[in-house]
Amino acid sequence: MLKMKLDGYRFSGFHKSHIGALKSCLDYFNIPVSSAWIYGMSGNAFMTVVDDRLSAPNIGEPEEEMFTLARHLGLDIRGFHTFADKIEFERLQREAWAKARSALDQGLPVFAKELDLGNETSVVYGYDDTGYYSYSWHGGNGHEGSDNAIPWSKLGRNYCPCASCRERERSGEWANDGVYTGDPEEGGFISLHWVSPVEPSDDRTALRAALALALNHNKRGTYKWGGRTFYSGAAAFDRWMDSLRSNTIHGFYMGYFTDICHESRRFAHLFLSEAADRFDGVLSEELGRASEHYRQIQEAFRSLNQLFPWSQPHAPIEDPDRRREAIEALAGIRGLEIEAHDILEKLHDLCCSAD
Repeated sequence: MLKMKLDGYRFSGFHKSHIGALKSCLDYFNIPVSSAWIYGMSGNAFMTVVDDRLSAPNIGEPEEEMFTLARHLGLDIRGFHTFADKIEFERLQREAWAKARSALDQGLPVFAKELDLGNETSVVYGYDDTGYYSYSWHGGNGHEGSDNAIPWSKLGRNYCPCASCRERERSGEWANDGVYTGDPEEGGFISLHWVSPVEPSDDRTALRAALALALNHNKRGTYKWGGRTFYSGAAAFDRWMDSLRSNTIHGFYMGYFTDICHESRRFAHLFLSEAADRFDGVLSEELGRASEHYRQIQEAFRSLNQLFPWSQPHAPIEDPDRRREAIEALAGIRGLEIEAHDILEKLHDLCCSAD
């Protein structure tokens, strides 16, 4: 039986659910921040990240750094976000369970990744003697068993309690598409955070930090995380186009990556427009120009989204004309993104020059 529940704490349905978790917490604390402002001030509106196989959306991003930036918005986020061997993994599961209960008892929101859906972040709104209660893209939305508890020992194991998922697991159909894909006996990935309200920073400080994170991450190009290779910035578009040329990307992930990129660039455009209204002088003018540039990127992704609407089949893209059209679209977006990088660097310099 549910022992503790946070009323008014709901899942925010961004396709990038780790950014949606920030929105959920801000809404819970009644901090009036637009969705665009959250996307922009976390730096995520300007980032592009893909894995080497183009099959792992929503992971590989600098989530901990983005959660640190959330302090500028009024959120103090603490918690776990780490890989661990079997012994350490089980210790962290127990520690996370204790921290989550303590936070919820104090009326503080909790969220976790790899709790009930692979690659996704869920909000934890309550607990009982056995485990967590969550809202997510799948869990807690009313279908049979979806509002049951997730055993605390399943944190990091993508355990959805609904009847359909339990049957898939029993039948052997279940596949772990999450961050950790190795033998569970070897350990796993723990990511759980709890949140307190704090005084937000001034807008200029927040903007400077967000731009710095986005610029630095996009410059990384290629990097390793969790046993996978990831690509950021222009290198992400190169890898994406290569996967289309070799026909190794499935339609499902083509639609998924396109959708999350369209979402982020739409909010980039809206964020920069909102920022232009908040600042004045040269910075305001340049923010307005940047907003128009990102409107072009948003429109380019919208067209690609129409070619691969959510959601596509879990199968290769057999139509060569469709793949060729997608490559041409991504090549155009890549050029716009390179121009955008220079624009963001100019904005960052303007933020710094005002000190």
